[in-house]
Amino acid sequence: MSVTILKRIALVTMALGYIGALIPGMPVFLQWIGKLSAPLFFYCMAWSLTNTRDKKSYFRRLYIASVALAAFNLLMSVVAQKTGLVTAVTTNMFATLFASAFLVDLIEYANRHPKRKTKIWFTYIFYQISIAGVWAGLYEVVEVPYAVLNFGSAVLGSALTCEGALMYVLMGVLFYFTKEDKSKKRMVLGYLGIFLVFFVNSAFGLWGRIFSLVGHDVLVALMEIMTGLVLWGASFRPMFDLSHMFHNDFQWLMIFALPLVLACNGRLGYSKKKRKREKLSPQFRKYFYYVFYPAHVYVLWFIGAVLIK
Repeated sequence: MSVTILKRIALVTMALGYIGALIPGMPVFLQWIGKLSAPLFFYCMAWSLTNTRDKKSYFRRLYIASVALAAFNLLMSVVAQKTGLVTAVTTNMFATLFASAFLVDLIEYANRHPKRKTKIWFTYIFYQISIAGVWAGLYEVVEVPYAVLNFGSAVLGSALTCEGALMYVLMGVLFYFTKEDKSKKRMVLGYLGIFLVFFVNSAFGLWGRIFSLVGHDVLVALMEIMTGLVLWGASFRPMFDLSHMFHNDFQWLMIFALPLVLACNGRLGYSKKKRKREKLSPQFRKYFYYVFYPAHVYVLWFIGAVLIK
């Protein structure tokens, strides 16, 4: 399976997931299917970083798309508030893709400059934790609107306050550095590790129970923001609650994306004959996903929040 085919599968699963999330009355299994999309897109991003002729241009597109979508989300949150709508769009996977791609580039840069590696990592980690700490404090104590904070996160390139947070960012890094392994053993083990973090949290609420012992809302909020895990209320629900696992916290279903990832051969899948037959320009193929993602989310949001509310 080519990267192009995998990206199209990711597109379909993403659309089905948002249909399930944004249209009232849709069956929850559509959201289950949607959980396959993020890993597939991160794997495609890993190959894009390898195959692109201009990494700076690729980073620039991701960053601009991230900030632009965050700004539009902020604008629409104001519209939703003024018009009395209950919900507004908060999703921005562009920010997470950018943060993951940037971390990949930073790792390679640090490896090329071993004498500066300690300074590079100290600066990066301090920067990221500082953003997350300020984010949690502003959200929990000052009660700054979520959309405002997300816009700031996108502008600052935060890897800990973006959608999916640390787990998603690390997933992209994992795929990049293991995608060309012949055995794929490192990829499978790493992916299973990320899956287990989500599964254990969903089934047993372990991480939430640990952090709730501290008894401080800001710290719990900070850890939830930084990890992308659902920690709130973990100490108040029974362990291995199947209803919770399949209706509230089901990111662990990402495990079913692994066979698709392993089936991908890393090739783009665009031969000259196919390009002529499809009659799609390279620019169209390059920017289609940047447009489709926010466009279909807002169309579905409008249908669910305005037409069928």
